[in-house]
Amino acid sequence: MDSYESWSSHNQASTAELENQLYQHWQNCRQQESADVVLERFRQLFIEAEGYTDTNVWDVLVELTQRPEANREFKYTLNRCSYTLINPWYTQPRDHWAIPELVRLFESVPQTATTEYATHRIRHLVGQFVETEQYIALRRFAHIVDEATADASDDYAAQPLARQLRRYPFLYDNSLLTKDSDQSQKENVLQLRQKAETQLGIKLARYRDRQRTPAERDRPLPNPTLLSAEALTEALAYYTGKVEGNRSHRDLAEMFRTYSKTARSFREFKEEFLEYLLAPLVDMAPAYVNTTFGKELRQYLRETMQDLDGQRITDSMVLTLCQKVLNFLVVKGRQQPTFRYFWRLIHEVGYPLTVGMLLRVVLFCAAVKPWLENRMAVLFNHHEQAKCAEVPWLIDALEHTNVALITNFGKIGYSF
Repeated sequence: MDSYESWSSHNQASTAELENQLYQHWQNCRQQESADVVLERFRQLFIEAEGYTDTNVWDVLVELTQRPEANREFKYTLNRCSYTLINPWYTQPRDHWAIPELVRLFESVPQTATTEYATHRIRHLVGQFVETEQYIALRRFAHIVDEATADASDDYAAQPLARQLRRYPFLYDNSLLTKDSDQSQKENVLQLRQKAETQLGIKLARYRDRQRTPAERDRPLPNPTLLSAEALTEALAYYTGKVEGNRSHRDLAEMFRTYSKTARSFREFKEEFLEYLLAPLVDMAPAYVNTTFGKELRQYLRETMQDLDGQRITDSMVLTLCQKVLNFLVVKGRQQPTFRYFWRLIHEVGYPLTVGMLLRVVLFCAAVKPWLENRMAVLFNHHEQAKCAEVPWLIDALEHTNVALITNFGKIGYSF
């Protein structure tokens, strides 16, 4: 009778009510038991899926996985169960080891046949979970907090690009969070990002100061990037120094922002915006404005939002235009990860001028900076399983972007 009443109550409960029972169970386990005991519980329930010591929790899981929406919705439930444990573990350094261990559990779902339908169904859904963006983000987060690999710099060229994610905090938001991430996870990622940005900003400032002090040059500090010493020196000078007369990129962006307010129409603004973007390339090679790239960018700007050409510009119009320009310059999106213009610029004019053009966009319109981060994350995520030795161009581009953003937007460390 107890078993029947339990089944009946679960059958009549809403999906949200059943999910909350699961979340509460894991919260209670984490509060009362050590991380290794909780991991074993997690393995028994979701990986082995052959019953569970708490029969009520088992019945809840079975009911959830057999509902019609489970194929579509269970990934969110499993992701939330995982973060119910991971978020508190992250706030306790002594429990950091448990995060990658939990993620690794998903790699060991039994492949043997079973006659138990409930077991088969749960294993099937858990197996599907490892193909979702939720699991991929979970795995990336585990890589970053995995202290066992944090300093594994030996033979990095043979490692997948994914292992280098911790080096690039500007990618964290778009690589570690998904649409169902809760507030705790967002706060943890923000903390990770701020810590990484602060550390890099301080290291770059110390490195720059040591290089500028003749008496200290014999005791150089480690290069905090994967760029060569010469490339890093050039990058720091270009992204923070004088590029046109006595003006930096930041000065020029402020001047153009003031000037753009006088544009009589959106059409006129787009023409001036093109000149602003191309100025460094034209200074390098005056004929560049008439190259294939220059002509295609001009045509793209003229055709973009053409129906608004006769209007006075607004902040919303500028933001949308800048987003579309970054689509053109970097990559259009996950469904169309083509990056031929980005590739062409890197090989034609080099990394400083290419990334410098992106920097000019976000210095002029700071609100579009998250979009640049999103575009670069699309490139990173598209190549993350490639070995570092296979994508040296992308690593150099990420390093330059890191330096450009930290030195121009960082709050601690490097200043100019």
